[in-house]
Amino acid sequence: MFSLKSPPVKAITALYQLNLQIRKGEIFAVLGPNGAGKTTLIKILCSLITPTSGTALINGYDVIKDEDKIKSLIGLVIGEERSFYWRLTGRENLEFFGVLHNLSLREVRKKAEAIMELLEIEDPDKRFHEYSTGNKQKLALARCLLSNSEIIFMDEPTKSLDPGVASRLKKFIKEVLVEKGKKTVFFSTHMIQEAEELADRIAIMDKGLIKACGSLNELKVNGDSLLDLFNRVTAKRGARIAI
Repeated sequence: MFSLKSPPVKAITALYQLNLQIRKGEIFAVLGPNGAGKTTLIKILCSLITPTSGTALINGYDVIKDEDKIKSLIGLVIGEERSFYWRLTGRENLEFFGVLHNLSLREVRKKAEAIMELLEIEDPDKRFHEYSTGNKQKLALARCLLSNSEIIFMDEPTKSLDPGVASRLKKFIKEVLVEKGKKTVFFSTHMIQEAEELADRIAIMDKGLIKACGSLNELKVNGDSLLDLFNRVTAKRGARIAI
């Protein structure tokens, strides 16, 4: 589906010695503490920033040379969301971006209504600049879920969501996006339980390095819990992770 390789070098502070291959139709989680390099990795794969070395391919397309094609394949939810039109309402923003994704206005409105209900977006007819941080996060998720993108990237998707909404979102990702929609989902998280519940495979990242990668059963091969493994492979850093 897509892959990333970077050569071993001495002076890269964000990511190095990465070698990942993501399979079509799987849910892949990058688990790590703040500052591990999770967001940087997602931005590289989405052609938002350019790596200084190495290669990253999505469906055979290079994230540097084929930026436009990459962006046509993916949907993205990222924490530092600044691309919404602040003077438009939440609903109007979704309609605008949905049409940009080549959906008919009728289809956009139908899908948007269902997604706004799923995420419990409050006051969809209020202007975006009046939204709370949590509601802005929900709208970013809604916009991503509107698209027909083959591959969905989510940076800390349940951040700022209450437990009930987070639970429904995870169910939607697994049952609707992946099992029914046959999409590929790549997400970052600092929460062990979220990675365990949602991901087919998990990569533990710390200080720009992938310390372990595999299915939950593969990672627990020695009888350790995921938390035990995380603590062991990041012991020198003393990283903190949420359960």
